Amino acid sequence: MAMHCATCGKDSTNRRVCPFCFTPYAADEPNSGPTRRSTTGSTPVVGGSWPGSPGRASRVPAPQGFARINAFVQAQSPLVRWSALGIVVVLLIWAFTGGGEDAPTAPAGMVQAPPDNTPMTREQALEQIRRTRETAWVETQADEVFVTFAGANFPLEPAAQLTLVRRFVRADELVEGRRRRIYFYAPSGKMYAQSDGVTGITVKQ
Repeated sequence: MAMHCATCGKDSTNRRVCPFCFTPYAADEPNSGPTRRSTTGSTPVVGGSWPGSPGRASRVPAPQGFARINAFVQAQSPLVRWSALGIVVVLLIWAFTGGGEDAPTAPAGMVQAPPDNTPMTREQALEQIRRTRETAWVETQADEVFVTFAGANFPLEPAAQLTLVRRFVRADELVEGRRRRIYFYAPSGKMYAQSDGVTGITVKQ
């Protein structure tokens, strides 16, 4: 005889407890079977267990979605499972490390210097390039520019030398509309700074 649960409204053949909501059937229901009462006089406890009963493990069914995923994983071969785990690990490493390329670094023996972000109009940029050409030899080959300063116009202080570089780079970028690769040489012919669109401005250490 099927038992009817007053809590969830479902029928089952279990004589003592509803297998759907784990509610014990009332003792006076027909064919409900004997019940065991706790020694403390609390609500009768049946032979099975249900969520919240002390000292007994809950028999809460696993969610259907998790069960399906677990069944699918268990159906795969060990090779497939380990390969999938490796892919997950790689994706986690990629996510936590930024997932992009390494940040550009300065060439060996060079250090990066901050660019010149001072506002400059196109007319001021053209004037800066004109003054540089008057005091230095400026040569252009394809997308590369070579600037060699004369001894009479080349400052001795590294900070002043960097100022010449930053102003010319700023003016050239504004006029050309892009950051070109520019090499700067001291009067001795030794390169002391360079600039490009990847590493920015770098100077000799």
